[in-house]
Amino acid sequence: MKTSIILLTHNQIDYTKKCLDSIRTHTHDYEIIVVDNGSEDETVAYLSEQDDITVIENKENVGFAKGNNLGVQKATGDIILFLNNDTVVTPGWLDSIINTLYSNDKIGIVGPVSNNISGNQRISVTYNQDTLEGLEDFAADYVKERIGEKKKVLRLVGFALACKKKVLDEIGLFDESFGIGNYEDDDLCMRALREGYELYIAQDSYVHHYGSVTFKNSSINFNQLMYTNKSKLYEKWGFNANSYTFSRPEVLNLIPTHSKRVLELGCGMGAMAIDLKEKYNCEVIGIEVDSNLAEFAKHNLDTVYSADVEDFDLSKLGTFDCIVCADVLEHLRDPWKIVKDLTALLNDGGQLVISLPNIANIEIIKELMQADFSYRDAGLLDRTHLRFFTRKTLHTLFPENLVIKILSGTTIGYSEADHLLAANLGPIGKAFGLDTDSLATDAFIYQFLIVAEKV
Repeated sequence: MKTSIILLTHNQIDYTKKCLDSIRTHTHDYEIIVVDNGSEDETVAYLSEQDDITVIENKENVGFAKGNNLGVQKATGDIILFLNNDTVVTPGWLDSIINTLYSNDKIGIVGPVSNNISGNQRISVTYNQDTLEGLEDFAADYVKERIGEKKKVLRLVGFALACKKKVLDEIGLFDESFGIGNYEDDDLCMRALREGYELYIAQDSYVHHYGSVTFKNSSINFNQLMYTNKSKLYEKWGFNANSYTFSRPEVLNLIPTHSKRVLELGCGMGAMAIDLKEKYNCEVIGIEVDSNLAEFAKHNLDTVYSADVEDFDLSKLGTFDCIVCADVLEHLRDPWKIVKDLTALLNDGGQLVISLPNIANIEIIKELMQADFSYRDAGLLDRTHLRFFTRKTLHTLFPENLVIKILSGTTIGYSEADHLLAANLGPIGKAFGLDTDSLATDAFIYQFLIVAEKV
């Protein structure tokens, strides 16, 4: 089985040499296709001297998507592996990726773990990331403890992306409308997911990544490119994929370990369900109001209903050990009724796990002090929020037979000025007879995390 490794280059010859040397040292049964996107240094001259490389020379930078697509047209392998030139591979990297890729017919795309990447593929490392001193020893120790381990995910990053050629033939190559780069890898993954293929991280494969070297050393406005292409992805799919491709560990950790049957309201693409099924081997039923998201979720949950929960007959679902409402209730017209109806579905001792925005957050307090309450596309003042809760008023959601067992909160970074403001507002409020004892604490809770048990 042959792998076609496709590298893009745009200057940065030293990184390209390191990458190619590492491939030659640690890889077998492969071909290398290098697509040069208008390099102005010695890259093209160097590549032309390499007798084990197929070179495609573009006179200008045609972008990540088009460059890689040109490489695929020259590829003869069963596996297409897109690899950034600012990477260094380690012993056994490709064997582990291939083993994961062919461990299941449903698996379409696989990526390794790395040091400098976003999302689930990122791990902490102990070697010198500038000189690479200790890299191979670190990689050997890391993968030795994880031989054969893999993790199902909803997103992989294009710095090192292995695809079955037959899957690419079915779903198509990178969408060239994303131009120079960013988010075309997300789009490719989403097309694979939509067709029922699965994405996995090979946790026993490690690839070092310097990270965005081409962008850092060019005149390209990286932030503007990210914004533009993120908008393109939204327009193409109808939702913000970044909000749905990751699970919520702070919510997941509150779900009882004995749960055998779980209902998730607002299941999105199924990120939470993937982790739930992996961790607890439980049945997961989902309700998702967005039909686009539900199409993805149906591949990851046992059953998915595309419906507005407030217009849905919940009684037909049976009973559950746990029901999850992560960032759902604030969007409903009558969350009090929904919580009551959900309580009826819980087995005795069953638990309702909720995350709920805190409207008494310091950011909201500051806006109100300036006569402002402006809705936004996301966050505490998401324009789709219909109901707002504080630590005191959230208690009104729960009927008498649903008792709060855990009430905690998440936080984000706040400035010293924010803490000083909250510390001063408390005493001022007290001086005017207000109950502000919890203000200094609650002002820095972003979302409440609640576990309520049926008694």
